[in-house]
Amino acid sequence: MTRDQQLAEAFVSLGDTLADDVDPLTLLDRLVRNCVALTPVDAAAVILANVRGRLRAAAVTDDGAEATELFHFHPAQGPCADSFRLGAPVHSPDLDADTEAWPDVARLARAAGYRGAHGLPLRVRAQKVGALHLLTRDTTPLTEADVTVLQAMADVTINAVATWRANPPRPADVVTNTQAALATKAAVDTAAVMLATAGSLAPHEARQALHTYSARRGQRTGRVAHALILRDLDPHAVVADT
Repeated sequence: MTRDQQLAEAFVSLGDTLADDVDPLTLLDRLVRNCVALTPVDAAAVILANVRGRLRAAAVTDDGAEATELFHFHPAQGPCADSFRLGAPVHSPDLDADTEAWPDVARLARAAGYRGAHGLPLRVRAQKVGALHLLTRDTTPLTEADVTVLQAMADVTINAVATWRANPPRPADVVTNTQAALATKAAVDTAAVMLATAGSLAPHEARQALHTYSARRGQRTGRVAHALILRDLDPHAVVADT
């Protein structure tokens, strides 16, 4: 199996909230295992904030004594904790160089055989919910491509966890949602025609204008399309803004 095929399978499994044998813990366990299998990371843990904002380990790949102490008893220190607080990636490819900043993390990581540590934020929209704690056995920095893959897997998983439901959707719910998708598509097509007419745009330019306007305002494209159709929004204003 090629790496692209492995990545494709990983993303499908990380977003699967409908299978009978899947629950939030299953998804988090898949995430940490895929981090190790598909990137240079040698150990991974998902650290989540509880209702009091304290960080707790929810899934780990290394259950050795030192790693367990690191993941479970010192989650509030190190790149992972800083990533959660900052809402941004934090990297320490060589923990020996950061011993002063994170003494316990550096000591325990070294005892467990790890040299580098990295933290990636876990967010649901703008809400910070935790961080991904990543360890490497050498001091080679993660590449930009590695970080992109890791963050994408983390984002897919945490959003799947946030939307997971114990009861599977009813057949009627599935039909309702698929019909809603068709209705939204029809509204977007109609709105694009309105924009094309207002701005003398080609069809693809009109659709791009609609998407650009929606993205700039943090709104769903379908909602903007309906506002245009209902005349709550002037098509000329949309064209002028893009």
